[in-house]
Amino acid sequence: MRIRTRRTTAVGVTLLTALALLPASGAGAAPKDTRASGGGLHATIRYTEYGIPHILAEDYANLGFGTGWAQAADQVCTLADGYLTVRGERSRHFGPDASPGSALSSASTNLGSDLYFRGVREAGTVEKLLAQPAPAGPSRRTKELMRGFAAGYNAWLKQNRITDPACAKADWVRPITALDVARQGFAVQVLGGQGRGIDGITSAAPPSAPRAGATAR
Repeated sequence: MRIRTRRTTAVGVTLLTALALLPASGAGAAPKDTRASGGGLHATIRYTEYGIPHILAEDYANLGFGTGWAQAADQVCTLADGYLTVRGERSRHFGPDASPGSALSSASTNLGSDLYFRGVREAGTVEKLLAQPAPAGPSRRTKELMRGFAAGYNAWLKQNRITDPACAKADWVRPITALDVARQGFAVQVLGGQGRGIDGITSAAPPSAPRAGATAR
């Protein structure tokens, strides 16, 4: 299956759209301010009422780091589930016939979702988009944000214990790369277009060959 690379001047922004989609973990007392660090990056996360994080950082890589840390602290299971989707590995962990949900995929089954996102990976679609110069591809700042986000997410995983029963001790929660962040952003980007037809894409087949001796009408 071939997934075409889609040129767009907005790719530098849309690859990061997923970073802003997750809400804070709920109302109540705000968490304590956090000085997060790891892998040479750091940021201060200041929480206001209802647990809204505000990131204080000295550059875009560190801003991404603080965002990745804060997002993992709030919704690590939701994020990890999304990375599992874009890796095309849902069937392995949840069975091929279960629904992948609608956050990143319109597929009716995990198998259909996996086939689509494996196709994206095998075609190198996101890598080709990342290789394009801005504005068709992401800017340097956007790449730094993605690199920092992955580092912040990974640092939180390394330094904290997951208590959410939705994914505590799950083997599909694992470190990510900046490419994983970009792949999730790509999934969000195409969800309203190509992504709405995943079942049709993955079930497409060439027309049957005519039987011997049959005549066209």
